[in-house]
Amino acid sequence: MKAEKIPVLIGLVLIILLAFLIIWQAGIFGVSKDRLEQDARKRQSVENSWEMVQAVDDNICAMLFYDESRGKYTYSIYLTKEGLSYGYFYRQGGTDAYMEEGVKGLVFENKGIALLSLNEDKVCKIVVDNSVEEKTIRVDSDEPFAVVLPIDCSAITMYDAQDNVVTLYDTFTGA
Repeated sequence: MKAEKIPVLIGLVLIILLAFLIIWQAGIFGVSKDRLEQDARKRQSVENSWEMVQAVDDNICAMLFYDESRGKYTYSIYLTKEGLSYGYFYRQGGTDAYMEEGVKGLVFENKGIALLSLNEDKVCKIVVDNSVEEKTIRVDSDEPFAVVLPIDCSAITMYDAQDNVVTLYDTFTGA
């Protein structure tokens, strides 16, 4: 009786292992919210001494890493997937001159908008209008920033400390 159960048990273990491997290869498991920084640093070889600003919501995680002098930097964008999935999935990263010199907006269809900047323009206020209400987001004019906004923003206006309008360089990326 015992000898008959061993092949059944081995078969059951192999079926469970095969199911796990299929699920793993299907890309269902992303990075959990609390491991995003660690994953981005590893994926893009970002030094531990670099500072980081991050904004995250239910759809997007935007991170901007920079060294002490702000001469070197990189960004990382993670998105959630529709349907059966868990966590955030790396979408893009690297450097972009608009983040260094101004404010870069990355628009992800059906997900939202990520604003990233080393803040050379000294942005201190971001006003977002979604045609129902106006929302003001304050940022430190002396510090880099990352902000995540919902996709339904009809207008985004940024101001420096002298109340001058700061240009937003945006890119529609799909998603």
